[in-house]
Amino acid sequence: MSLREPEKRELKVLASAINFFGSKEVVEDFKLLVKGRELYAVSKDLWDFIKNAKNIEWICGIKLGEIGSRRLKLSLEGSFWLVKNEKKNVYVNEKGEMLFLYGRDLFKSSVEKYSEFEENEIVFVCNKFGDILGIGKTRFSSFKLQEVDPERIVVENLVDRGEYIRQKKLYDSF
Repeated sequence: MSLREPEKRELKVLASAINFFGSKEVVEDFKLLVKGRELYAVSKDLWDFIKNAKNIEWICGIKLGEIGSRRLKLSLEGSFWLVKNEKKNVYVNEKGEMLFLYGRDLFKSSVEKYSEFEENEIVFVCNKFGDILGIGKTRFSSFKLQEVDPERIVVENLVDRGEYIRQKKLYDSF
């Protein structure tokens, strides 16, 4: 299976995700390619170099996620590249940042601020500078979070940047 440009239905899904995340510059600055269901961002210079190859079997660029007929499931790197807004973010203090990068879940006491989200929803965990540390799943809605005991887990760690150091497989998207 070789790299190809996104099909019409994939472009609709991609446009919807780009609008949601406010990341129009990714589409403008990079060439987006698909291999199977995996979506990659490739520099335009690299695309100019490889587009004339007869059969592009190798993978290049940054994996943004997996694209289906209805939605884009972001990879960790894809979330770092695409998420430019304040939607569904949880910001943690330094202790929470360290623990999250070691693969631990987040306690309420580590959460500094947050945007609106529902219970059991995927959120982006960020440090105080807004850098995305990983992806988590909430145990409470943002409306109930204020009432939660500081020693309760509020966000489950699904994947974090520390995975690279721990040498675990990171091929899945969330």
